[in-house]
Amino acid sequence: MAAREHTALVDEGGVHVVEDAGGTRRHALHLVKLVVPVDGPLRVEREGARPLEVRAPVLTGAGVAHAIIAPGPTVTAFLPPGGLGAGAQVAVRGRVLALEGAQAERVRAAAREVLRGRLDNAAARELMTACARAFTPERPPVDRRVLRAMRRLAEQAPERPALGPLAAAEGLSRSRLSHLFHDAFGHPLRDYVTFLRVMAAVRALVDGAAPARAALAGGFHDQAHLARAVAATLGRTPGAVARSHFVQAPAAPGRMVAP
Repeated sequence: MAAREHTALVDEGGVHVVEDAGGTRRHALHLVKLVVPVDGPLRVEREGARPLEVRAPVLTGAGVAHAIIAPGPTVTAFLPPGGLGAGAQVAVRGRVLALEGAQAERVRAAAREVLRGRLDNAAARELMTACARAFTPERPPVDRRVLRAMRRLAEQAPERPALGPLAAAEGLSRSRLSHLFHDAFGHPLRDYVTFLRVMAAVRALVDGAAPARAALAGGFHDQAHLARAVAATLGRTPGAVARSHFVQAPAAPGRMVAP
């Protein structure tokens, strides 16, 4: 039987709750992700590395390929690397990290509150904020020009990202913008563009669109192209995404609010 899942999307991040045993295929999400096993262990598999088996919250850096296996309930917070997740991204850039001590307990307590109550916009934002506050940036924040370009990119039609004009608006060349993005987040700007296209398709699926129409909404060639991109980015199939109980709906490109 499929695990019961609930998802709240807040701004460019969100919270995902799996009430039973669950897991994902190998994927590389382009957000900072904090997975909290509420009562049991957690296994994180990475290519070329030993599996990480812990009973603690696990932080994965943006763009780090991995798979998750959990025999019990989990609460996952997705933190935008240029916003709430800036400190976490610095701490985990390019790797997977198990939290310890007071840091882990604060995050686990916030996750349990989400499980005890109703997953809505306020609860999701509170958990995301609690996760973000567990980390203090150890280096200057991301270049503001990159952050502004990211915000504008999220507002564009996903199938036609105009990276050249975005860079020029910040006084940068396209190659310089790509370099600054990679330096800040540890993965290519083109992968972030793919993530935005996947999320545009996810919003269409949440609104009840058929997979073929959702593929068009994300600028993908066809349904098969969408399925490959969703699996690579989220570790799930478009059908599994559509069956998840979403408690929020899109207000504008790149933004999600409570209905």
